[in-house]
Amino acid sequence: MVGTTGTTGTTGTTGTARVAVIGAGVSGLTAAYELSQRAQVTLYDADERSGGHADTTTVTTAGGEVNVDTGFIVHNDRTYPVLLRIFTDLGIRTRPAEMSLSVRADGAHDGEGLEYAGARGIVGLFGDRRNLRRPAYLRMLGEILRFHRRARRLLSAQGDVTEGEAPEDETLEEFLRRGRFSEYFVQHFMTPLVATVWSCDPATAGSYPARYLFTFLEHHGMLRVFGSPQWRTVIGGSQEYVRRITDVVTERGGEVRTAAPVARVSEHDGGVSVTTADGTSRIFDAVVVATHPDQALAMLATPTPAQREILSAMPYSRNQVQLHTDTRLLPRTPGARGSWNHLERGNGAVVVTYDMTRLMRLPEVDGTRYLVTLNAADLVDPETVITSRDYAHPIYTPTSVAASRRSAELDSDRIVFAGAWQGWGFHEDGARSGLAAARRLVGTARTEKPTRLAEPVNRVLRTTVRHARTTPVDHRFTHRSWMWLVDLDHLPDHGAAAWWRGVFLGRDHLGGGPDIRDGVVDLLRQRGITAPVGRVRMAAMPRAWGTGFNPLSVFWCDSPEGEPLATVLEVHNTYGDSHAYVVQPDETGTTRAVKELYVSPFHGTDGDYAIRVPRPDAGRVQVGITLHVGDYSFAASVRGAPAHDGAPRWLDTVRAAPAALVTAVLIRVHGIWLWARGLPVQPRPHTTRTEVHS
Repeated sequence: MVGTTGTTGTTGTTGTARVAVIGAGVSGLTAAYELSQRAQVTLYDADERSGGHADTTTVTTAGGEVNVDTGFIVHNDRTYPVLLRIFTDLGIRTRPAEMSLSVRADGAHDGEGLEYAGARGIVGLFGDRRNLRRPAYLRMLGEILRFHRRARRLLSAQGDVTEGEAPEDETLEEFLRRGRFSEYFVQHFMTPLVATVWSCDPATAGSYPARYLFTFLEHHGMLRVFGSPQWRTVIGGSQEYVRRITDVVTERGGEVRTAAPVARVSEHDGGVSVTTADGTSRIFDAVVVATHPDQALAMLATPTPAQREILSAMPYSRNQVQLHTDTRLLPRTPGARGSWNHLERGNGAVVVTYDMTRLMRLPEVDGTRYLVTLNAADLVDPETVITSRDYAHPIYTPTSVAASRRSAELDSDRIVFAGAWQGWGFHEDGARSGLAAARRLVGTARTEKPTRLAEPVNRVLRTTVRHARTTPVDHRFTHRSWMWLVDLDHLPDHGAAAWWRGVFLGRDHLGGGPDIRDGVVDLLRQRGITAPVGRVRMAAMPRAWGTGFNPLSVFWCDSPEGEPLATVLEVHNTYGDSHAYVVQPDETGTTRAVKELYVSPFHGTDGDYAIRVPRPDAGRVQVGITLHVGDYSFAASVRGAPAHDGAPRWLDTVRAAPAALVTAVLIRVHGIWLWARGLPVQPRPHTTRTEVHS
C-alpha cells in the first residue's frame, strides 16, 4: 500500500507517493480522481483524448453546436451510486432519458416483417396493426411475463426450480430450452435484448451465464413490467465529467499524458517502472492498470501464472460505431421506434441504432435526428456519417465470468487492476472497480465524508400537514398528504404517464422559466448569492391531473462541496400570486422573514414569519412556519417521511400524484368553513405579482 509518505525510497521530494494510472477510461479516471487527493498521479492513455467510452462528438448545426455521445450514453439513479457521487462532487448536470427497446426483423413472417417497441405501451406494441392478428407475436408477449417469473424464481430458489435442479453455470440458451420457450420468443425478444444491452454478437447471446445475466436484469428492474429505474444522460455529453476529472487531477499536482501508450510495466524492489512506446521510463511507488485485460497482460514484464490465466480468459467483441443522420435504419412504423433500435440481420455482429436525439433530448433542426449505429457501415448512407469509432465490449461466458470473479488474485503490493470487465461491463462497474483499486492502494481505514448519494436521489414522502389558529376563531386541522423530495438535476420523468403520475415543470415555479434549477440559480444571483451552486433539492407536489398548485415549495441549495448555501421558500396563493423568500437559516434550520404575500383572505400582508426549515435528513422533511402579527399567531407545518425505503415505487407515484388537486380543494373547503363561522375577511391588495424577497 501507499500513503502520503510513499513506499520505500521512491517518493518525490515532497514525500508524496507517486502513482501511475494506466488507461483513462472510466476506471482509470475514477482511480486517478480518488488517488489525487493523497498522491501525485500520472494518468496515461494511448488515445489522443481521455475518456475511453465516455466519448462526445461536437456537431455544428444551423442552430448552434450540439454535443452527442457515442459510447457511454445512459446511467440511472438506482444502480450507479459511485458514478453519481462523482457527478455530484463535480457539479455534473444530467437530464431524464426515455429508455425503450425496439426490434425490427424484416425477414419475419414470410417477409412481411416485424416491428415493435417495448416500454412504449400499446402504440409501441401494436403500432403495426398486423401484430394484432399474429398468434406467434401475441404468444411472445405472454412468454415475456413467464420469462420474468421464471428468471426471478431461478434467482430466489438458488437452483431449486420446478423442472429440476439447474446447474450453477447454466447458460441462457440452456435455461430457455429447459423452460420450453418458443424459437419466436428467443429470436425476437431474448436475443435482441441481450445482444443490444451488451453489444455482443447475437449468436453468442445464448452463451451468457443465466444467473449472472438475470442478476443484472433484476438489479436494473428489467425482470418486471414496471419498476425500471429512471435513466438519464449527461447534459453537454459525457465529455463534461471527463474534462472536470482531468482538470482536478492536474490542479492537485498530477499529470495527464494522452497519446502515450504504455509498452511495459515492471515491478522491482525500488518501485514500478512504466515505459511508454517512445522508450521513456519513469519509476512510481505504485500503478493502477485500468485497461482491457489483453492490453494489461501484454504490458506486464513478468506476469504471474494467475495474471496470465485470468487476463487471457476475458474475450472482447469489437464494434464499429457510426454517428449519422440516416433514419432508414429505424423501424418504418413511427410508433415502433424506440431509444434503442435492434435490427435483425440473420447473422453477424449485433446491429443496433441509438436515437440520440430522443435519448439526449437534442434539438431537432430541419427534422435532423442524430443516430449512433453499431456494425452497419454497409447500411448507413455514407453522406450522412458524421464520425466513426471502434469500441470493444467484454463477452460473458461461464469461463470469463469465473475469471472475472478471480480478479482479486491479480494484485500485488504495488500493482492493482481495474476495469468494467470485473463487473457487468458497464460504466458503473468501471467506476466502482477504479474506486476499489485506488482504495486498495491507500488502505480502506481512512475516514471520509459520507457519500451523499448513498440514498435514492428522489423520494416520495407521506406527509402530515397541520394548521392551528386560536383567535378570533379557534380552528385546527391535521391532514395526511403526499409530496416529493427531488434533486433538480435528477427530476423524475414518467413520460406519457406524466399527466396521471406527476411531473415537475418550470412553469409552476419561480416565475415560470423553462428549467426549475435555472430559476433557482437566477434567483440566488438576484439576491447577491453568486457562489457556485451544487445540488438543489426541492420539496413539492407534482403537477398531475391538470393541477400544479403548491402552497409552499422549499428549495435547499448546496455549494458544490455539499455545504448549505441558501434556502428558498416559494409561497403561492389561490389567486395565482407567488413570492419566493431567500433565507440562510442557522445550523438548526431557524430563520425569520417579513411577510409580503396576501396568502389567505383571512390575513393581510402585515406580520413576520418565524421559520424552521432544517435540511432534509435521510429523505425526511420538516418545515414549520408561524405568522406573528402583534399578539396574534397562526402556525402551519408539514412533516414528511419516505413512503418506502429505496427508490419510489410505481404505486407511490400514483398515490402521490393527485396531492396538489386535493390540496387546492381542501384550502377552499376550509376557507368556506371559516367564512361561515364569521372569521373577518381582509381586503386583497390590488396588485398581483410574482416577487422575490429575502
